[in-house]
Amino acid sequence: MGISAARRQDAILDIVQRDGFTNIPALTRELGVSQATIRRDLARLDRLGRLRRTYGGALATSVGEVPYRDKLSEAADAKQRIARAAAALVTDGMAVGFTGGTTTLYVARALSRSSALTVVTNALTIAMEFSGSDTRVIVTGGELRGTTFELIGPLAEPVLQHIHLDLMFVGVDGISAVGGLTTHHPIEAQANRALMERAAKSVVVADSRKLGRRTFAQIAPIDRIAMVITDADGPAVEELNTAGVEVVVA
Repeated sequence: MGISAARRQDAILDIVQRDGFTNIPALTRELGVSQATIRRDLARLDRLGRLRRTYGGALATSVGEVPYRDKLSEAADAKQRIARAAAALVTDGMAVGFTGGTTTLYVARALSRSSALTVVTNALTIAMEFSGSDTRVIVTGGELRGTTFELIGPLAEPVLQHIHLDLMFVGVDGISAVGGLTTHHPIEAQANRALMERAAKSVVVADSRKLGRRTFAQIAPIDRIAMVITDADGPAVEELNTAGVEVVVA
């Protein structure tokens, strides 16, 4: 049985982002589907603005990211299950960090009524989830990245030098035993890495579509995390277990 259309289209985007350009025969060989199927995939991705269709192939756009609001509604049930499992790791008095991302936002929502927490994040969306609670919220400095509502750049570093986190929830665009934790944007990867460096324990929260994927910019190698919380089992989970990472399937 072949891979799903969503996974196949994610694979196409990874190839286009890696190489800048690809053609239909190459995609047909690599993905093991017909040229007609590839043409339909490219047409859909072009309509969504995630690549630019050309005669016989496709070109990369800037980074090929899905708009944030669209990401928020994707795999919502899976993200809610992941969020509940992640929230169970948090106890009163903890200092908890969050990178930006839609799955981390679901985790923040699951914790938004908690008290006696300190939350540190570079994401305005995460900070706003706790705005009506008793949780102390610290937002790093930086330049706003409008597509993800995250603060990035060197202005965050002076804040992070003086904090220690008990637990860090990390969102990714891809995670694999070989490629580690990855995202589309290098400066975003740098900001996330700086947060992880201040944490005693880092946990990746990612739905199963992200497992086994590798996107453009590495956040950290796989040995920098203690756990992955996801929504489905599969070969990528076995690879992570072999690499020494605990995987929780919610």
